[in-house]
Amino acid sequence: MQRIRDRIEAHRNQIGGATEPSEQCRTCKGSGKISRKYSEGVAVISLGDERLAPQRTVIYIILAVVAFLATTISCVCFLYPRPVTGVSKTLQILEAKIARNETKLKLGITVQAHNQNFLASHVDAVVTSVQFQSREVGTNDTTYETSRPSVKARGDTWLNYTVTTNYGRESGSQDIYTYCCVVRWSLNFKVLVASKFSYFLSTSIEYNDDKYLFANCAGVRRESDGTCYLNLITPQQSSGDVV
Repeated sequence: MQRIRDRIEAHRNQIGGATEPSEQCRTCKGSGKISRKYSEGVAVISLGDERLAPQRTVIYIILAVVAFLATTISCVCFLYPRPVTGVSKTLQILEAKIARNETKLKLGITVQAHNQNFLASHVDAVVTSVQFQSREVGTNDTTYETSRPSVKARGDTWLNYTVTTNYGRESGSQDIYTYCCVVRWSLNFKVLVASKFSYFLSTSIEYNDDKYLFANCAGVRRESDGTCYLNLITPQQSSGDVV
């Protein structure tokens, strides 16, 4: 009998079976065992512990990429240059000396600068040209080297310019005399505006506009010699003023 017991014990030792007491390994869902001799040096962690959960590195990377793309697209949409326009709005006779054979008119032109961007822009130059009866009769070229007018974001700035025009007998003086001194109607001019603006990081924006505007002859007085005069210019008024 003792010989049989010795054989069984030897067989257990050959297959690695431990004769000392053992416990089930909880982290192996009960499928493994660990010797009680080593159980005190092994930490037993609950299956629900967050430290055993898989890492979410992929999710964090996806969220970071999405946040980066959203920020980039927002910046591009916010800073991307949009049109800045300069459009003539009103035309007025400021000073006039009208005769049948020779006429001199000083015209006041109001230009509306409109900024569609989310940041302010600046006016670099504005060229205003006046045509009468399909002839160019006067030009004003204003370039701002310093103290450039600012056009606020998503807003308007109004600019005033003066253009001096001269007419002879063959270039419309007789018609102006008839309309302004005799009939007292308005004069129809074609006004062309070429404007140049600067935007974020020195981005240059150009805009051209042309339209027909009427200049009222009201206020023109006729002297005894038949010559008509008008003077609405104040001493402080100058071309390129910002309203």
